[in-house]
Amino acid sequence: MAKRPPPGKCVHCLKETDRLNWDHVFPYAWYPDSTPKDIYKWQIPSCIPCNNEYGVLEKDLMIRFGLCLEPDDEACKGIVEKALRSIDPDQAKNEKDRKARLGKRRQIIRQTMEGDAIPDEAIYPNFESRYAIPDSERVAVTISKKSVDRLAEKIVRGILYLENGVFVDESYEINIFTLTDSGAASIVETVRRFGEEHSKGPGIVVLRAIVPDDNISSVFVITIWGRFKTYLVVLNKDM
Repeated sequence: MAKRPPPGKCVHCLKETDRLNWDHVFPYAWYPDSTPKDIYKWQIPSCIPCNNEYGVLEKDLMIRFGLCLEPDDEACKGIVEKALRSIDPDQAKNEKDRKARLGKRRQIIRQTMEGDAIPDEAIYPNFESRYAIPDSERVAVTISKKSVDRLAEKIVRGILYLENGVFVDESYEINIFTLTDSGAASIVETVRRFGEEHSKGPGIVVLRAIVPDDNISSVFVITIWGRFKTYLVVLNKDM
């Protein structure tokens, strides 16, 4: 087992602490089964409260997104099964775990939307129905925008720490955008032309183009499972 990081600053909350542990930039459970075994899974120093808080958020998002993916897609291989296991009481290790899985299952069911109650304008890009299902038979799983934005920001904070040794404090501004593929086409083209790709297997790909003036301000295009995409711009306020 890897040793804990030495005392220092948490990448997330920026507080100094004597007790840090390792947190995965991309949630460990989010890597699909198709991920090559030799790929290094980025890790950053995190305080225990932040690590635990993000762990709960990431598990919830994995379940909700996972229920909407294609089981046979190589980019998300095993994620659907993992999401289903997470809300299956029969897969529980003990009674406490059984109650937790059952509670999450009931929560997901309560928060689903059906038929005409689903607002088309609120469907996350690339998660539209891919089948010829009558509108009255559609079912949608709700996703917290706040949780999605927090995860995206966490990923960018982690990358900037690993790539540039930077703790993202109040001197930086992170802007997060949710765009359709067509709406993001020019951004993706520019980042591909001038930026660099970090691939963590077929399921996780990051494109980053850096503003040369300070080597920190950047445009990020993050694609997970080939479907979940988010776009971020990090700006140094002092530039």
